[in-house]
Amino acid sequence: MAALGIVCPFTSQEKATFATTPIVNRTERTFVFPTPAANEPLTLNKIKSYVGTDPRRLPCFFDHPWYLNEGFMSTACAPGWHVLTMDPLAGSILQPFDYLRSSGQSGLELPQAVEVIVMLFLHYAGTGEQLMMKKHSWCRDVASLGRHVTVGAFGRNGVFLSGHPSNFSSQGLGICAKVLTS
Repeated sequence: MAALGIVCPFTSQEKATFATTPIVNRTERTFVFPTPAANEPLTLNKIKSYVGTDPRRLPCFFDHPWYLNEGFMSTACAPGWHVLTMDPLAGSILQPFDYLRSSGQSGLELPQAVEVIVMLFLHYAGTGEQLMMKKHSWCRDVASLGRHVTVGAFGRNGVFLSGHPSNFSSQGLGICAKVLTS
């Protein structure tokens, strides 16, 4: 996160714990990152304040007023390892919010919106590649009016946050799943 100007100090103990990346036994591309217990800077509101909304300076957020006062914007990325699929699961495209539960796939869950944003921005900072330029991922966060948060379309205008009813489906909407590690 330092490449984005976000300071999240890891303790000596955390550095030792996170020195070895967990083994991920998946066929999909995955992105793995740790977060420290000192995770206060890792909320969407704070990440947005660091990276901004100016599309001339990627990565950034697409600025839209709907999400400004939503509770999920203040939820910190939990400490520990995070393993996410870098692309929506193939079978999840055009599926509603509860696809993972109904699919019977074990070892996967919906990510938090902040986890997807951190993955997108860290990958961009390290490679310059914008993941999910034409896709969105369902997230487990719930916005006002019972809408479920989606993250994606990380293109030239920044990353989009949206909210949809649980039965919504779209050709560009799937799930970048969080892989559970032991």
